[in-house]
Amino acid sequence: MFLAKLSIQKPVMVTMGLLVFIVFGILGFIDMPLNLMPDIQIPYMIVQTVYPGAGPAEIENQVTKKIEDAVATVGMIEFIESYTMENLSLVAMKFRLGKDINIANQEVKDKVDAILRDFPSDVEKPIVQKIDITAQPFMDLILSGNLDGKELRELAEKKIQDRFTQIEGVAQMELVGGNKRQIDVKFNDKVVYENKLSLMQLSQILAIHNLDMPAGHFIKGSQEYSVRLKGEFQDIEAIRNASVPTASGVKKLHQIAEVTDSEEEVRTRATFFDVPKQQKMD
Repeated sequence: MFLAKLSIQKPVMVTMGLLVFIVFGILGFIDMPLNLMPDIQIPYMIVQTVYPGAGPAEIENQVTKKIEDAVATVGMIEFIESYTMENLSLVAMKFRLGKDINIANQEVKDKVDAILRDFPSDVEKPIVQKIDITAQPFMDLILSGNLDGKELRELAEKKIQDRFTQIEGVAQMELVGGNKRQIDVKFNDKVVYENKLSLMQLSQILAIHNLDMPAGHFIKGSQEYSVRLKGEFQDIEAIRNASVPTASGVKKLHQIAEVTDSEEEVRTRATFFDVPKQQKMD
């Protein structure tokens, strides 16, 4: 009743008020910025850890539980969920609204880095990442040529990937496909039995041969020099000539095993289908 009475008594004022709202509404609609993919920060984070060859129970006790205990001290965590499967551990965290996700990301990384020495030696370095729905790949590049899959993979890893990651605005680049290089050491059952070899000991011996570590320092006059033990294998021939103690004396690795420059087992494949665009029919 009030608006109706005011409109009858003062029609000019009511009309001007409506025009003001209409004009500002049109100006606001024209100047309002639009974004099909707005920058939305979801307070979720994931810690992904790969433990090759390990089972779920082993990963749960030696990796997942330790990560959960470490990140539980980060402030404003609402809940933590973990998923453990063969070769992989996933720890997901949800933070309360108002928590700066960038600060949370750094805090979680610091907590995880502090327990890296508590993990088994075969565990790969955990990957800490925040969930960003806007971080979607915008380009797929196909690398092809007359080289085999292993050589193409090495070319992409050592040369092409570094170039693309240096481009401003590129946050992440992921390589899919190709064959990774792997050195295979194959033993014959008869040779292992005759030489009384232990595969666990052989693995440790090869790991010791492939060390690059500091070895202290020495002082000469007024100068102090650092000493570093460089023992990493430089090529496959160095691996073949590695000395291995056996029950019948020290032997070269190639005398008791077959050492080959091979490729990792292919577990996933990336396939590209070149479908030509259909021409429009008049």
